[in-house]
Amino acid sequence: MAGKPGARASADEFLRDLLPYLLQRASFLVTREFHRTLALNQVPVSRWRLLAWLAEHQPFSIGELTEQLMLKQPTVTKLVNDAERDGLVRKSTDPTDKRRLVISLTPAGRRLALRLMAEARKAEDRTTDNIGQQEITRLKARLKKLIDDFDPSDGGAV
Repeated sequence: MAGKPGARASADEFLRDLLPYLLQRASFLVTREFHRTLALNQVPVSRWRLLAWLAEHQPFSIGELTEQLMLKQPTVTKLVNDAERDGLVRKSTDPTDKRRLVISLTPAGRRLALRLMAEARKAEDRTTDNIGQQEITRLKARLKKLIDDFDPSDGGAV
């Protein structure tokens, strides 16, 4: 952006200087290649996020998944029901609270999640090769701080 340091962008450069847009655009560009891999495997992005989250944090309730997946509750319910129909997750009663339903991966769901997690790591490695490990480490730290600043209860979960 031309002009004085710290100066706001002109109206015609508004989006290119708006933090939410920059974050979303960067996310789109960085994940584009991996999203092609998901498409080739016929795995929607929301299902991928469900599987990856459950691979590391299970069992989880629909409400907890709604928050972590950044989706609306009816969408998560449908996502879980579809994944259950496809044999990737199972629903069960929480042993500590019989009123609470929790979701966990089936062995097939875990295998798919782990395979896709390896592909995601490869895609991230290619991004790291382009930008450099030190810069990626700094960027991740800054993003985690930004997340913590807006949601201190999040504990760094993305």
